[in-house]
Amino acid sequence: MDNLVSLMLMLITFLTPISLAADPWGKDADLVSRQQKCSTSKNTHYQSPITRWGIKAIRFHQEVISPADGPRSSFIPSSSQYTLDAMCKYGFFKGFTMGCDRLMRENEDPWVYRTTLNPAGKVMKFDPVP
Repeated sequence: MDNLVSLMLMLITFLTPISLAADPWGKDADLVSRQQKCSTSKNTHYQSPITRWGIKAIRFHQEVISPADGPRSSFIPSSSQYTLDAMCKYGFFKGFTMGCDRLMRENEDPWVYRTTLNPAGKVMKFDPVP
């Protein structure tokens, strides 16, 4: 019984989304832009529970893990924002698949498609959700 109670406390502690009021910190904190919420599309009013869970997991990553770890994406929008947008637009499974595909292209290889400059003047790969 004590193991069950301690497991529940651990799950509540680690899986509860934490919203950080402080600004991001780290060597690349000035490159972080505030992530947008899931846009209001025609599918937003009904999302499956797994899609809502996936969106919460991505937002947890954006609000807790990414500010501590610093931005590492060479794309605009970032890979987490791309996955969030894809999940909002296409649902969990297709959005998750598109996000995994994007993560597999997250490398330093030359980009032959459109590029853009970030606020710091660095050339970034431009690849929004279709």
